[in-house]
Amino acid sequence: MPRWVRVVRGMIGTGLTFAVGVGAVVGAIGTALWIAGGPPFVEVLRTVGKFSVVSFLLGVAFSGVLAIAARGRQFSKLSLRLVGSLGAGAGLLYFLFLAMNGGRNWTPRLALLNFVLLIVIGSGAALGMLLIARRARTALDAGGEVPELGAGEQTIGRPDSATRTEAKVKTRA
Repeated sequence: MPRWVRVVRGMIGTGLTFAVGVGAVVGAIGTALWIAGGPPFVEVLRTVGKFSVVSFLLGVAFSGVLAIAARGRQFSKLSLRLVGSLGAGAGLLYFLFLAMNGGRNWTPRLALLNFVLLIVIGSGAALGMLLIARRARTALDAGGEVPELGAGEQTIGRPDSATRTEAKVKTRA
């Protein structure tokens, strides 16, 4: 698989991870506020949706910048400061995009709130993702061998593929 396909797949996966993580946190906070008599639950769901979409975009932007800035480095070699600042930078870029396209309707207080939220979401999600990735790598290293999928069934139209697969399996054993 070409490198650019892996990078794009990773960018989409990072965006989805950011969206799910931030959506869960915002959902938990919104549900707690709803139980305490705050906004209606429909408004909580709307807010979760907005934050999830924004977090997906931040995750894609962060992952693209990280792919360029940390090319060839392992997760264990990346500093928390670098990853946090790249995530905050993604939040800043998204804030600037929003400010140019709809910021004229913001009050100064709302602009400051959006700025802080996007910076914190970007940085926090980036740091959380790095820590999870490091922990996953440690768990894989401690577990020994990574299980592999089997070769599968013979493919239609290629009768010799089964014999090649059997030969590969026998050489591994």
